[in-house]
Amino acid sequence: MYRGNVCIAGYDKDRIAVRPVLPPPGISESSLFYDDKPIIFPFAVVEFDFTQANPQPPHTEDYRYDPNSIRFIRIVLNRKTVLEWSLFESVGAIFEQPIQSGPGYYVLDCQGPRSLGTIQPIEITGFIYESGEEDTWDYRLRFKDRQGDFYKLKITDLAWQYYCHSLLSHDRDRIKITSELTTILRSSITYLRIGLARGWKKFPDRCYLQITGIYTFPDYLKGKTFADYLSHQT
Repeated sequence: MYRGNVCIAGYDKDRIAVRPVLPPPGISESSLFYDDKPIIFPFAVVEFDFTQANPQPPHTEDYRYDPNSIRFIRIVLNRKTVLEWSLFESVGAIFEQPIQSGPGYYVLDCQGPRSLGTIQPIEITGFIYESGEEDTWDYRLRFKDRQGDFYKLKITDLAWQYYCHSLLSHDRDRIKITSELTTILRSSITYLRIGLARGWKKFPDRCYLQITGIYTFPDYLKGKTFADYLSHQT
């Protein structure tokens, strides 16, 4: 998600959310591969050897693991079933604590039962490209959840970011790309994975909401993963 590091999460056999974590500097993007092939990506079944639970509310899903233990097993075929395991009625229902705003949307650190969940928005109001730091692009999405609340959240989904960057690398018009991607999300059955960032230096007591996964039916990636778009990165 940031300077070569990523955040990963999944569900165990009991359908309980688990976020594998490592001490600083964290999980490198390169660890998503084995023999130059991706082994950790959405809807992959992967084995980890966990060493200890490390819950820090609201990030109650955290588990330390042995980084040499990762084993790819297979790909999940019924993707909607997996998404339904984590589906909530609204963004607020995921975190079960007041969602603050200004700037952005956040909940307070050190409280709350979870930091991950999935929703189906009832309205996509627009996908946005914005200029980010260090000549990068910042991707955000405006949507309304089933409770009727509107949000504009940063997209940290690696596949979505790489896919968007691949479109930009073809020197296509940014406004046209924005319109096309908004249309894709509106015309598809769209699930949004919502997660919480960690507190940071400027706001150590705030955990900002972000979109950690975008899944559409039909699949906008057409079966590909983030790794298929690496050639477009600089």
